[in-house]
Amino acid sequence: MLNKCITEVVGGFWGDEGKGRVASFEASDARLVLRTTGGNNAGHTVYHNGVKLPLHLVPGGIVYPQVTAIICNGVVVDPKVLVQEIEMLKEHIQITPSNFILSDRAHIIMPYHIKIDEIQESIRGNQAIGTTKRGIGPTYEDQRKRIGIRAQDLLLGEGALKEKLKIVSDFLQNSNFLLSVNYSVNFLYDYCMYAKEHLQQFIRNPDTLIFSTLKEGGKIVIEGAQADHLDILNGDYPNCTSSECNPSGALSGAGIGPTYVDKVIVTAKAYCSRVGNGPFPTELTDNVGDLIREYGHEYGTTTGRPRRCGWLDLIALNPLRGYTDMCLNHVDTIGKIGMKLGYIKVCVGYNYQNEKILYFPSDTEVTKKVPTPIYKTFEGGWEIPENCVTFDDLPENAKYFISFIEDFTGIKVSYIGIGPNNEDTIIR
Repeated sequence: MLNKCITEVVGGFWGDEGKGRVASFEASDARLVLRTTGGNNAGHTVYHNGVKLPLHLVPGGIVYPQVTAIICNGVVVDPKVLVQEIEMLKEHIQITPSNFILSDRAHIIMPYHIKIDEIQESIRGNQAIGTTKRGIGPTYEDQRKRIGIRAQDLLLGEGALKEKLKIVSDFLQNSNFLLSVNYSVNFLYDYCMYAKEHLQQFIRNPDTLIFSTLKEGGKIVIEGAQADHLDILNGDYPNCTSSECNPSGALSGAGIGPTYVDKVIVTAKAYCSRVGNGPFPTELTDNVGDLIREYGHEYGTTTGRPRRCGWLDLIALNPLRGYTDMCLNHVDTIGKIGMKLGYIKVCVGYNYQNEKILYFPSDTEVTKKVPTPIYKTFEGGWEIPENCVTFDDLPENAKYFISFIEDFTGIKVSYIGIGPNNEDTIIR
């Protein structure tokens, strides 16, 4: 029998919840760390020997010497971004085929995908989704149309690869939005050869390694990308990403079944933020929202865009996802905000369509109405004392705030972020 030794780290809201922090802790004793969905529209930051390393594709767990990091089947890869990331990492750690694998089934983001993304977003006008325009969605489209180029295709002979690229080129010539752009077979082939030159040593099938690690009981960590409300199937459609970034989708992106999962850790902040368009019931567009943004330094890792900010929304944290633990970040930030304002709020329900509901409605795109939050107010705030290392060391107001979240959601808050660095974490 194989062992339950997989820990998933996923976002509970709209991304940017600090998955990198808890993923870093969980990876410290892992054998494998997997990235399974999304592309370089995701971003998280890890620290190695005090150096800040912003990552968009490579799993952050690669900084640990015992870890093999794998970009799995469900990820779409921009070769230029990945090459830049590998070169950046090589300045600090060794990157070899023994500690880094690019799945042979991962799809490649081609130049035309980025162009299509830009055009599609412009066509939407004021209904734009707010994508990063990095070609993620169009690459997943081609995956579903079965004309995508996968990492294994880079290793084909010239004739076989050009046959595949001829099909792609013909599709593009018949695409209404690309009539003025010529992506010749030779141009696309040269692009593939660039990717092959820099990445071929890392491309292989990771299934045997994953299987043997499960069989031996070695710990595997899945570093989630984006978050639950950005999931293409279950999120805030159409204002979502193009992959399945819920816990089940994260497993599917590696080709792994659910019976091997030990823990599913959901990451959240003590307030909420969102980048891009879409419903955000607790959003604050006043000076309080500005205060949260400035205190929390809420600007995107990948894009630098200012994030929309608001109070913590416990209704948006969907219990169907099977979370076993929570990492609650920015507990120090919300405490400072409470000190400044004299209060903190948390959403515990909605008024929507003339009734009180306790679920996140999926028809806001149809009704064009955003639920009105029902809040619980916490008086005052707190400051985190020096040498705070346990839950009992926290101020009473902070402990009450965290305990309320646990009681309301039924999820244990196992990690508590009380500062900007990974070390500023209470582990219960």
